[in-house]
Amino acid sequence: MMSENPKITVITVVYNAKSTIEETMLSVLNQTYSNIEYIVVDGASTDGTLDIIKDYETRTKNREFPNISFRYISEPDKGIYDAMNKGIDIASGEWINFMNAGDSFFENNVIDQIVELYDGKSDIVYGDSCRHFETGKYIDRATLSKLDYMRNCHQAFFVKTQLLKHNKFDTSYQICADAKIFYDAYKEGLKFQHISVVVCNYENSEGVSMKQEKKYFVEMARIDGSNKTLKWKLKYALFLLKMQIKKIISRRIIRETA
Repeated sequence: MMSENPKITVITVVYNAKSTIEETMLSVLNQTYSNIEYIVVDGASTDGTLDIIKDYETRTKNREFPNISFRYISEPDKGIYDAMNKGIDIASGEWINFMNAGDSFFENNVIDQIVELYDGKSDIVYGDSCRHFETGKYIDRATLSKLDYMRNCHQAFFVKTQLLKHNKFDTSYQICADAKIFYDAYKEGLKFQHISVVVCNYENSEGVSMKQEKKYFVEMARIDGSNKTLKWKLKYALFLLKMQIKKIISRRIIRETA
């Protein structure tokens, strides 16, 4: 078990997500755990998102959510990882979880379960996730073997705050900076604990763009250093060939069905 009643900081990063921000915020605000610091980092939204955030700030001040201390900042940023770093800078809890706009806690007692089941010695605690697709949803059981290419959801991780303050997200990565944090921690021998609790609902994109696939492939190889090897270069050439074949096939399908 964690130290008695530790403060848990939950950070939500958002930009122009009026349709999803409220669900995310309520999943945090309705947590039954008694000592939560909630920080929303808004990237200067212009679609009404900020009005929703301000409304919940007022409701929190009026003690509608008595176990939550709430604050937000709203200003332009240089991308999601820059915004996440801003949240880390002002976090004061012992642990940090990122529950960004569009995602949510699976149940209202998730943080209670994480605190109760913590082994007292690990630096990073992680649970399972419920992945949502257009075709349905399924429970994805997290494992350490998935850390190599970060196939676990970062929303299901709780990390010691001091670790993140000393090793913030590398903003030179556009989509894999979270993977780098956990990959580096694992390689450095930091202790991970898996808790068999479904932590989050995660909205999975059905169709990841080819451009994103390529970027993910390149960034992950950069993280583990394999991009410098001949084996990786051959693997990358094969990857590009497969992407080109997929592009040709998709164009043919479009023409035939048009």
